[in-house]
Amino acid sequence: MKSKNLLAMEMRITPAEIKSEDSARSLMVSLGVSRQGINILSSKSVYSAFKIENIRSWAANIIKQHMLSLGADAAIERAALVKDINTNALIFGSKNQLKGLCRKLSGQPFGLEEVSRELSQCLRNLDKKEFTVQARDKVLKIKKPVICGIINITDDSFSGDGLLGFTGKNQAKVNDLALRQCARMLKQGARIIDIGAESARPGSSSVSDKEEISRLVPVLKNLRKEFKKAILSIDTYKYKVAEYAVGQGIDIINDITALRSAPKIADLIRRYKLGCVLMHMKGKPKNMQVRPGYKNVIEEQLDFFKDRIKFCRSKEIGLQQMLIDPGIGFGKRLKDNTRIVRELKKFKIFGLPVFIGLSRKTFIGELIGTGVDERFTGTVAANLIAVINGANILRVHDVKAAGEAVKVINGVMGNIWN
Repeated sequence: MKSKNLLAMEMRITPAEIKSEDSARSLMVSLGVSRQGINILSSKSVYSAFKIENIRSWAANIIKQHMLSLGADAAIERAALVKDINTNALIFGSKNQLKGLCRKLSGQPFGLEEVSRELSQCLRNLDKKEFTVQARDKVLKIKKPVICGIINITDDSFSGDGLLGFTGKNQAKVNDLALRQCARMLKQGARIIDIGAESARPGSSSVSDKEEISRLVPVLKNLRKEFKKAILSIDTYKYKVAEYAVGQGIDIINDITALRSAPKIADLIRRYKLGCVLMHMKGKPKNMQVRPGYKNVIEEQLDFFKDRIKFCRSKEIGLQQMLIDPGIGFGKRLKDNTRIVRELKKFKIFGLPVFIGLSRKTFIGELIGTGVDERFTGTVAANLIAVINGANILRVHDVKAAGEAVKVINGVMGNIWN
């Protein structure tokens, strides 16, 4: 008969989930592993895979041989083993092995130096957990997910919260409602307030610069006067509107066209050291949901952001001024939106904060079969998934709910950010 002491000492095997070096370190600390051992082993415990596209077959074979020598591996098409062709490769291994590959490829010909450089940068960016955003004279430190509250000064917002619709376009009432809404959101934990005066809902038509500016008067001036330390963002893609907003003390320009519609906005961003949100949109609000299609929505977006970041750098806009937004619902089908949220981590390769707006979006209604007024629970769920998958800033209508949900995630899964 086994003793109680022997029963207490029986072997036990449990799954260990390691998603980052930090979680590996925490686990090893709990096991009593030495500091030196932890430093050596932590980068060996996290496995990743990368697809390398458009390389010559001999380069792919060299990469495979190096990966094998490091105890890892790579998958390449059969024809690349015997033919000189343009091909792709899938590499997979621990972070330590991938860093070893970068060292081996450094200085080599056949485009391998470029593979080494870009893969090294991807690995560094994917490791990045803290961000600093320059927004005019303010600095936003992002260590954990940040909430951005929405104020719509419209009468046709898809979400039904446009202040013009509540007030009969009475400017005094609009101003009062905006001030109260901003105060409430800041008290509930919003770090950014995003103000928009033109609806970008599917099928909507653009309003004139004059009309958009008239809606913002005197709201922006009074918001800035009342909330001096708040980070205020203007949701616009028009130069004259952006120029007016900058004159009223706005800190961030949130452009749904990623500065394609009015490239001159880049000059304002550079001159005043503003933050800028670069969003992906296919088409325009009026036609963006008319049979949108992608061969690969993630890869097309990654190419898009690479191009827009390059444009911003050419205009002397610093990386600390940029945020990227995959544009949920802007020229995307249900399967595109769900894939973007599911694979949000892939956008981390740029080393920039990921800004995302899921609040009350149509795809949530499509999933749960509800109208815009009944998407609260679906929005909370979508936001939680986005945060777990790497979102840094959530643009929301319901600040309190989003903030509380993030606190719960942080309490349960704090090692994502710590």
